Amino acid sequence: MVFQGQSQGFGKKRQNSGDFSPVDHCCTLGRYLGELLIAQQTRFGSYLDVLDKQQEAITQGRSEDLLFYVELEEKIGRELFSIQKVVLPLEKGYDAAYPADPQKLAITKLKAALEVCKNEVLIRSKRNRELLAKQMGELRAQIETLRASPLRRISVYARAGVASFIDIQM
Repeated sequence: MVFQGQSQGFGKKRQNSGDFSPVDHCCTLGRYLGELLIAQQTRFGSYLDVLDKQQEAITQGRSEDLLFYVELEEKIGRELFSIQKVVLPLEKGYDAAYPADPQKLAITKLKAALEVCKNEVLIRSKRNRELLAKQMGELRAQIETLRASPLRRISVYARAGVASFIDIQM
């Protein structure tokens, strides 16, 4: 793929002149945008791994692990958001400045792959939420069963009637 490896530096000047050439600027901007999209795709891959492990923790009832995965999920979400804040303006500027760039096809393919990853994250996240809601419902039902259990100790005062009249004398 065009964007593999590290860039030569965003906005790097040519050695022979003290100025940027439009072609160099276009290539550098395209390469930088591609690297950001790959970084975003890597984060989505990490997010999918976390969601899989989170599903396993939910089904096995490991609440400590679940808490860890939720915190990790939030961290990855923040990273994705910060990358996205950079990608959107850069992409708009790149599209406006270089509409006929040959790297455009590679960037379009990366964006399509990102959409697939994003949709998969949404599907798995929804599945985990539903699974967690089901587990919580089962736990609530178990707690309610325990509360209504005849084996539960009943206070000696529980069967005493409630006063209906109060007699106050002075």
